[in-house]
Amino acid sequence: MANDNNIEDYLEVAQAQHAMSEESMDKSWKDEFIVAVFMLPIIINFLVPLWDSTFTIAMAWENLAKAPEWYQTVVSILVLVIFGLKAIVYKVADKLFDTGPKSTGGGGGCKCKE
Repeated sequence: MANDNNIEDYLEVAQAQHAMSEESMDKSWKDEFIVAVFMLPIIINFLVPLWDSTFTIAMAWENLAKAPEWYQTVVSILVLVIFGLKAIVYKVADKLFDTGPKSTGGGGGCKCKE
């Protein structure tokens, strides 16, 4: 009897997870669009040497290094999120914005909410 309840509970959880994943897939085109928009300059930068013989791959890397810091940060975060490393993104954000747990009273949280 106990095993039947465990199986039923497992099936309910699995069905709920499946429903949530289907719902998130319906909205995935938005994520894909954002990734495409931010990756387009990189792709174009490395495709130019195929048509322009005076432009080299080394120049493409130099151009990429000249990109604004905000752009490099956004692309880095997108790559981490795509590969499922959101925990790293959250840890870095906590350090950058000082939102980690506080040692004196109140706990952590976003400073904008204080």
